[in-house]
Amino acid sequence: MPDNLPHRLSKVRPHWDGPTPVSVQFDDPYYSREDPLGEVRHTFLEGANLREKAARGDITIAETGFGTGLNFLAAWKAFEDTAPPGAVMTFISVEVSPLSTSDLERAHSPFTGLSAYADALRVLWPGAIPGVHRLSLSNGRVRLILLFGEAEAMLSRQRFAADIWFLDGFAPAKNPEMWRDAVLAQVARLSQTGTRLASFTAAGMVRKGLEAVGFKVEKRPGHGRKRHCITAEMETTEAPPSVAPWCRWPAPVPRGARIAIIGDGIAARCAGRSLGQAGFEAIRVAGPESALYAASTLPRALIAPKLVRGIEPFPLFWRQAFWDAVRELDALSDVWVGSRGLSIPDAKARNKALRDDLAWPEDVLSLDGNDTLSLPAAGSVDAPSLLDQLCGPPEVSQDVRSLEETGSEWCLIGTSGKTLLSADVVILACGPAAHGLMGIQSGLRIGAGQMLMARATQHPGNAVLKNGYMTAADNNGVLALGATAKGHAALGPVPVSDEATQEILGRHGDSLGDISEIKPWTGLRCDAGDHLPLCGPVQDSERFEARFAGLRHGQRLSTEVEAPYRSGLFAMTGLGARGFQAAFLLADHLTSILTGRPSSLDADIADALLPARFQVRDMKRNQ
Repeated sequence: MPDNLPHRLSKVRPHWDGPTPVSVQFDDPYYSREDPLGEVRHTFLEGANLREKAARGDITIAETGFGTGLNFLAAWKAFEDTAPPGAVMTFISVEVSPLSTSDLERAHSPFTGLSAYADALRVLWPGAIPGVHRLSLSNGRVRLILLFGEAEAMLSRQRFAADIWFLDGFAPAKNPEMWRDAVLAQVARLSQTGTRLASFTAAGMVRKGLEAVGFKVEKRPGHGRKRHCITAEMETTEAPPSVAPWCRWPAPVPRGARIAIIGDGIAARCAGRSLGQAGFEAIRVAGPESALYAASTLPRALIAPKLVRGIEPFPLFWRQAFWDAVRELDALSDVWVGSRGLSIPDAKARNKALRDDLAWPEDVLSLDGNDTLSLPAAGSVDAPSLLDQLCGPPEVSQDVRSLEETGSEWCLIGTSGKTLLSADVVILACGPAAHGLMGIQSGLRIGAGQMLMARATQHPGNAVLKNGYMTAADNNGVLALGATAKGHAALGPVPVSDEATQEILGRHGDSLGDISEIKPWTGLRCDAGDHLPLCGPVQDSERFEARFAGLRHGQRLSTEVEAPYRSGLFAMTGLGARGFQAAFLLADHLTSILTGRPSSLDADIADALLPARFQVRDMKRNQ
């Protein structure tokens, strides 16, 4: 696997040969000059038997070279025309030179039969921001996962098994990097026996390369003036690279399983919405006294990225989560409050290095003469309105005090000691309360915080992140100021602190003019020691210790052994101070675990979120 991610994207714009976009770098058209949609249908849709595979249900399509997205748009329409109700298409595509939205619009204009699909794609188009982007389309029925970066590097970080591959970079003679053996090896690694592959090129180097990694390749007539194209099928795959047993997910949850989500905050509501889009009916149950201290009860939330240099799971997760949340929030109605945008003054002389390291386009991250970073997409949201739009209140309003595993189901026990309901699957999305219900060494830290809502006679044009934060003011001049954070071990209401109020007001001095109508808010939040959430199956600690006891002595473990996870128990908690922007991405990831669909997270990030990671670290500590 390459040592790092290619942060730099190629930003060369195409030139135009009439209606056809042409790559300046490779002097090759993005699609055929003659009947491009006909060629896509012949070469890719028919070559890969897409309609036949889609008719069976869920389908995963992977692609090298997103380009204008014409292959995706045609596949999307064919899927919706063919697939049964409830089926989901996941389309994963790598691209090192993302087109601008305006260039996409021009490239899409000839295809009027796909205009509704193309319009929806462009609304969510992320632009040239390196990394992974999840786009949810058709109410969650179509998942587009864009891998923006160099092909081998981006694919090497994934863990999925495609049903279909489209190989569609520019011609091998002009863009040999896309067709080199290392890229084809990743295509093979991310395939399974029976995976179908289609490509416009029948070049000998490509056919030989595919045969060398296990595909049976056949030439077929090309479309129009093109003599040949190819189709291929994976006959046998080598054993997948060994991964630690605890990094392998449990078997998918069957349709019709009874799912209970404990919690009533942003995590629980995003999980319920995501599972509903995937065709599951989940019952939400209030968490233990959650209304008394839940962080999700705060009146306003700041959507601001955690900007940290590096390519480890921690910075990559939080960057991806920010842009994922922005797309989701933009699709909702009237959740943003006040002027959009965020200013981050350079308090530690690091903003220039941070901007250069991120390599985000200037229209989404800029630096002024005072080295203040500006992010126009950030802002603050009306938290109660957001929660109401995601879904209604819990179906079961009683608190859950404990869980009992009885055979193959879970009993949720209320405060009276009686069973509230039984479920096949339980998802703990109840913030700090999840610690006691998981029954494991969770690594969670519970903290208390206070923020203020206040009316100010002066306020910034947008949110500011400096020694705490202030949000943009709403139409009534009311803004949020925050926040204090202190350790707090017990679950329960957090008293208002006059000292914390004065601390918050003191941070901003007289920059806000006269401040009135001050309303403190307090609550609990939890995070983990490594500042990443917990998302995934919950292990049986005692059996885990016994099965992997060799970890304490540095012994090499067999990768064939199964990790002892507690059947049907999952956690999505520890979201910390940025829960309102982490919850959407985590909910999609958790739904992927439950359904067996590809995650929109890189494999190393998914592994870094597993609740079992703290027990593994403890067992390895004395090696």
